Amino acid sequence: MSLQTRPFIEVSVPSFIVTTRPRRSVLRLIDQSLVRFSRVFGTGVTSPVPQQVMLLTAFAVIHISAFLVDARIAWILLWMGYFGVLAVGRAWVANEKQRTAIARKLSDVDPDELPDLRLSALLSALQLIVIIPLLLRSSDALFGLFSVPVGAGFADWLLLGVDLLFRSLLDWSEIYGVQVSNIGLDAMGGRHLVMLFLLTIDFILIQGLLRIFAIRRTIDEGVSAAVRDPEMGYRLGKRASPRLLALLDSPELNSIERGHLIEALAVLGEDRAAPRIVECLEDETLHTTAVAALVALGSIPPLMQALSSPEPRLRNGAITAFGRIGNPATIPALLAQMGTSDADTRERIVRALSRMESHAQSHLLGVLDDEATVVRLAALQGLTNDTSDELMQRLLVMIEDPDAEIRLAVVDALQRFSDGRIVKPLAAALTDDDTSVARQAQRSLDHLQSVVARSGGE
Repeated sequence: MSLQTRPFIEVSVPSFIVTTRPRRSVLRLIDQSLVRFSRVFGTGVTSPVPQQVMLLTAFAVIHISAFLVDARIAWILLWMGYFGVLAVGRAWVANEKQRTAIARKLSDVDPDELPDLRLSALLSALQLIVIIPLLLRSSDALFGLFSVPVGAGFADWLLLGVDLLFRSLLDWSEIYGVQVSNIGLDAMGGRHLVMLFLLTIDFILIQGLLRIFAIRRTIDEGVSAAVRDPEMGYRLGKRASPRLLALLDSPELNSIERGHLIEALAVLGEDRAAPRIVECLEDETLHTTAVAALVALGSIPPLMQALSSPEPRLRNGAITAFGRIGNPATIPALLAQMGTSDADTRERIVRALSRMESHAQSHLLGVLDDEATVVRLAALQGLTNDTSDELMQRLLVMIEDPDAEIRLAVVDALQRFSDGRIVKPLAAALTDDDTSVARQAQRSLDHLQSVVARSGGE
């Protein structure tokens, strides 16, 4: 059987498709160029205050220069300012699109590392109030585009800019015949320039409104998803914190969903959430999650209030959180609770102090006199890295404690000290009534003997 060659089929592509793609590429290139140009006005600065100071400084230089330099140079500078307004607006749009991509899990960038350009976009748009009148004035000075009455000053050009703004707002000024400026249109070039500025104002207004609605929709969708996926807190960034905080108080949420919100707020590092999360310590199902979130936030004042609360869950949660945070500044508050707390709470406090290592060692030594066995044991465990002579002296006294658990912990701890004074008490412990203590005393003596043997060999 012979193979037949398929005939070549020529497919014609519509001409409008061919011409549309290059146009899109050109528009994309222009948009990218504007975004890059916007960096002159501070859009690349992450910190809000320096960002806005840089923006206002750049526009202030343009405005002031327009009054001081030659008309032609001023005209060029003002057009730079005009394109700067457009550039900041496009940078804001690009920024928000990137945030939307992050929220939709199309990107893993931290949104809080991106500059927040909302206020900068507003401030730059307001610059048109000055830039447009100055551009109209300088264009008329160079090309004679308008009918300007004798004696007209900068205030008249500002009023012309107000007229343009009124015409952009649904053209209500045209309906009622309102015109605040006495400067009229003359040459066709002036009409084209005015039309350009009218379109610019409309474009910025429409762009701003659309972007505001898009931001709100993205945050609404992300916050709704955060009750199921705490990672959305990271993806939305700190701008979603107010909505997450408000949702945390919703009675419609179950414990699992509320726990996810707590995790999301902790991921955001939102300190304002700490007092509300402290309240969640009372909920048994949320207690562990709330403690972990408070540790992540590291906010001390709300935990201090919880420490003095009459509610046991609040106190215990605060003590646990303080231990994990490990801030030595909390030691006095923890010690103040020792005298008024039961044995279980005192044990919890001691374990929290034990996490603060050298900062709490002297306080742990004082706890060795506590009447509760569990508290003394917790203190001994917290002093496992202490090899001071003071601790050894205390251990030599405690080796005769009536509680076998304490004696066992003591003979185990004594093997850390290479001091001949511990040999005799350990030897006496070999005949202890509790066999566990006697066996541990033998192990401690064997360990000391091996240490001495190694030292002698060296």
